[in-house]
Amino acid sequence: MNRYLILIDAVFILLYIFVAGLLYYLGVLPRTIRVLDLILLGLASARLTDIISTDEVMKWLREPFIQMEHEKVAGREVEVRMGRGRGFRRVFGELLSCPWCVGVWVAAGLSYAYFLFPQPVWLFILILAVAEIGSFLQTLSTIMVRFEKYLKGLGVPEEGI
Repeated sequence: MNRYLILIDAVFILLYIFVAGLLYYLGVLPRTIRVLDLILLGLASARLTDIISTDEVMKWLREPFIQMEHEKVAGREVEVRMGRGRGFRRVFGELLSCPWCVGVWVAAGLSYAYFLFPQPVWLFILILAVAEIGSFLQTLSTIMVRFEKYLKGLGVPEEGI
């Protein structure tokens, strides 16, 4: 399994070197980035990471590589995602089941695309960023409603505050 991890790391590094070299060759190797674009890239990366690693719409991508197992954690049964099979399939499953791991690849991909094709990619990044802001506001609203019910004595929040 370690050789597959090394292979994935090598692909990431080679891809970085290739894209950096291409940007240098094209004369568009970035030295700075506007703060707004950095924020939008961060929000877009978070949204796309969530879509790939957890959302139902991308289950078809994860399913061949990930299996769900049930474990008891702090007295509660929870679902845990594990890599399926052996070798590369298992390593890729472990990668897809880790939002932080997927996030690095997504951030790299969006950043490369942003610098290689700024105009068409910027709109895609903007849409993902707006969706992430909406997701954050929806989550905040849900937390506030649960907390309000808790304070009014209408019930204990199901999943904490």
